[in-house]
Amino acid sequence: MDVRKGDRVLVNVAPFIGSVMRSNESVPCEVLDVDELRVQVRAEPPYRDVSLWVLADWIEGQSQREEELLAPA
Repeated sequence: MDVRKGDRVLVNVAPFIGSVMRSNESVPCEVLDVDELRVQVRAEPPYRDVSLWVLADWIEGQSQREEELLAPA
């Protein structure tokens, strides 16, 4: 998946809890930085404000903010 700084993505919860096993849950995050194989992300509310570098493989898709979901089309 092609991600850029400022994108909003869903990241598997596993790297946030230190697990090597993929979970069925994901965390909405903002992309802070990108290098070749890793992405620096920051969890969005209601999750605690934490940022970390994750392998790009942990990104599960694009995320939409609640305001975007509620905005009239």
